[in-house]
Amino acid sequence: MTELAPESFVLEPPAAAVTDNATLERILREYAPLCQRLAASHEADRDRARDLAQDILVAVWRAWPAFRGQCSERTYVARIAQYRIATHVDRAVREPPIAPLSEDLVAHEPTPEDSAIHSDQHARLTALVRALPIALREVAVLLLEGFTPAEIADTLGISANAVSIRGTRAREALRDAMPGEHR
Repeated sequence: MTELAPESFVLEPPAAAVTDNATLERILREYAPLCQRLAASHEADRDRARDLAQDILVAVWRAWPAFRGQCSERTYVARIAQYRIATHVDRAVREPPIAPLSEDLVAHEPTPEDSAIHSDQHARLTALVRALPIALREVAVLLLEGFTPAEIADTLGISANAVSIRGTRAREALRDAMPGEHR
């Protein structure tokens, strides 16, 4: 990205530049409030506005050796500030927006803990179903797969009444094997 400011505004001051500390201190002291107000008028975030004001003051310090008196000091500082602000706004527009995260965010997916609990329950249920007698296991597995009693009767070649009896007995056996869970 190219700077919006002229090259003289971003260069390091030459070693031979005649800028004494007293002049620099006066300029920074006198124009710091202006830079802070200009930065705050373009940046809502207090910390970022403070950083922008510091960037402006650093740019003023770097550009001051190039000041030739073609305009007032105040105008010169304001021009440098506007270039820095334009650069800041240009960068901010390109950044993705920052939004604070809330502790109340609801995930659409289960948490790792929920997944582990579910996996544990699934493994436990599978082991309990395997322990059922074969006649009850066949019906229980098909019920867990979502088959209707009529479909199970057709699949196993037994009556719908037998499916209901075996299904009830399988549920009771599983409930007895899982005390305190899903009663």
